[in-house]
Amino acid sequence: MIDTDTLHLQWALSYPFPRPQTPFVFLDGATWPLLRTRGPFSSWTIEKPGGEVTLGEAAGEKRLAALEDGRYHAVAAVGSNAAPAQLRRKFADQLDDVLIPVIQIEIPGHVVAYANRLAVYGSVPATLTPLEGGSVTVWATLLSNRDYEIMNATEDRGDIYDGVPIAPVHVPEAVTRPFEAYACLTGHLPLLVSAFRSTGCPWPVGGQWEAQSAAIHALGLDMSVDQFVLENTSDPALREQRDLALSKVR
Repeated sequence: MIDTDTLHLQWALSYPFPRPQTPFVFLDGATWPLLRTRGPFSSWTIEKPGGEVTLGEAAGEKRLAALEDGRYHAVAAVGSNAAPAQLRRKFADQLDDVLIPVIQIEIPGHVVAYANRLAVYGSVPATLTPLEGGSVTVWATLLSNRDYEIMNATEDRGDIYDGVPIAPVHVPEAVTRPFEAYACLTGHLPLLVSAFRSTGCPWPVGGQWEAQSAAIHALGLDMSVDQFVLENTSDPALREQRDLALSKVR
């Protein structure tokens, strides 16, 4: 049996969490690869054990109608929101009725860096950051009105993050709604998130271990990453104190 400290370390340090290398659809708690995203949503093709089926066949006409009618929000997932484990956690109460296509897009004039914050589960989260000459490839979720409200609540929208309009390229033709992304209101660390392909930026690239090290350095602490993470996950008050201090670092 894995002890609690190990679980906390593994969860915090694995951010932004594993995801398929291809577009996919999160359908009723299950993750299915999206093989083709040409034409209308109903003709998008997913792969199931029994063979290929259209998204219309898999989701049903009633649920697909919201996408076809434009009743959805296109939101870039610059952190963990494209990871099936996070989608399962955030939509745990809707797993019998949830449909979230996850596509890949490119955002010119931006990169994805680590935010100057500490998440409640100990990770240093990511944020979209404007940068002239930069470009980044990320994922995007297509959320129903209900799921958009749920996602906003999990992102502390208006407090820690807020939505900013973006103009991505290489978007499937069926996706006609405007895009937005969650951006940290307090800023970022000068470290790119290695999980996303950024170009045109001179900052170093790192994973969660390097992000934690950068946070420790910014806070002027003298401790290992292991100790830092475990203190933050075991002591909520201490994490909040450090989170506030880190949010003031520019």
